[in-house]
Amino acid sequence: MSASDNSPQEAEQQKPQEAATPSYPTQGERIASGAKRDLLPTNYDSEQARILFVHAHPDDETSSTGATMAYYAQKGAEVYLITATRGELGEVIPPQLQHLEVGKPGCTDNGEALGEYRVGELNGALEALGVHRHLFLGQEPATAEGVPALYRDSGMAWGPNGKPIANPVSSDASLTAQPLEPQAQALVAAIHEIQPDVLVTYDADGGYGHPDHVRVHQIVKRALEILGDDEDRPLLTWGIEGEYNPEDTRVQAAIFGDGTAKRKAMEAHRTQITVLDDKTFEYSNKVLQKISAVETYRVLDGDPTRTVNPKPQEAGLVSTVLTGVILGTVAAVAGSIYHAWVVYAGDVALPVGLLIAYLTIFFASLWSALALRRGMTAAIVGAVAFVTVYWLAYGRPDSPFVLVNPGHSAIGLYGALWWFGAPVAAMLGMFAYTRNRVKDARYFSARSAHQRARAKAEGRDK
Repeated sequence: MSASDNSPQEAEQQKPQEAATPSYPTQGERIASGAKRDLLPTNYDSEQARILFVHAHPDDETSSTGATMAYYAQKGAEVYLITATRGELGEVIPPQLQHLEVGKPGCTDNGEALGEYRVGELNGALEALGVHRHLFLGQEPATAEGVPALYRDSGMAWGPNGKPIANPVSSDASLTAQPLEPQAQALVAAIHEIQPDVLVTYDADGGYGHPDHVRVHQIVKRALEILGDDEDRPLLTWGIEGEYNPEDTRVQAAIFGDGTAKRKAMEAHRTQITVLDDKTFEYSNKVLQKISAVETYRVLDGDPTRTVNPKPQEAGLVSTVLTGVILGTVAAVAGSIYHAWVVYAGDVALPVGLLIAYLTIFFASLWSALALRRGMTAAIVGAVAFVTVYWLAYGRPDSPFVLVNPGHSAIGLYGALWWFGAPVAAMLGMFAYTRNRVKDARYFSARSAHQRARAKAEGRDK
């Protein structure tokens, strides 16, 4: 039967179904009551933080998390990015560059040139966002046995409901066609190298459903399973929120980031994004979208409600100098009073007073450094003690309070040892403070506190 023999009803049924308009979540549309305003644990110092973002293609980091990345970079955090593919199958917007797009006249390399071009665009975007370091999955240190030097873009198609579906002709070298386990092992290797405090990636739905986005979520999830209770496991892992779900009980974080930096980074991805004005942009499909400085996330791993004590603040310069001068003077006078006290054990003279004088300086310098959180205070104590003892020895030559004359008598020797030994005792106090501070930084840092709290919650605390 020819087509002309079909009834009108049959002909209508044979028409291909038109795909719906592509659908994307609206960023920052709904913020839950009680949402966190920070991806870091409460009271975590952003200047000490490392945040790792894991994305699928160049431009995803900007459109999904650009405002957040710029926000934390400006707050002093080290922002890292791992990109899984180079986006070889992306559609190209500028007419003069459409020969790079797979399937268009002039493209004979299956998107290799487009991938290289998009790497250049990515570099420009990362400069605008302030990213500390970037690498692709498959590059050192994000590599493992069985991991190729690069993964190809899997591509996608739009389903009849306006949602992404798998690319039916995806390459065997694409991200979704390759095994998950080596990909997760490669991410684990990168985590060991970077040691991020927080990791950010897609939620289980991939944001809007791109197969590569979903795979990246699976890679991160498996990597966390491999890490287990490893100390390098991120304290918190967040997923980029897709469509707002009021029934989602997971903690939400809403970051009011840098929209200006995000827009500038979008402009760098000109093969993929057209920035229409300060507030809107579109992809090649011409679907109008908002440039949002507000980006929301849902927690995937870790306890974002846990709080650490704020890091003690160092004292100001005036307080440091005044404390050092007062303590140095008092300790020097006190030590000078009993530095020459000698206890005899038979015929042996024990310089007990000199030892007590040294300890007075040592503990005065150590306490001042610990109390003010500044090692310089201990140095001031030592310097002031040295000057004070000098004045007590030579301020009144006719009747010195401290006798400094090693060749004259034992008291003169003790006086000399006291004068020159006082700053040495202060330096020992400063050394003790420095050692304590290193231990404090290693053991009592916010990261360590969270690791111990998590271990306790999971029954691993020793």
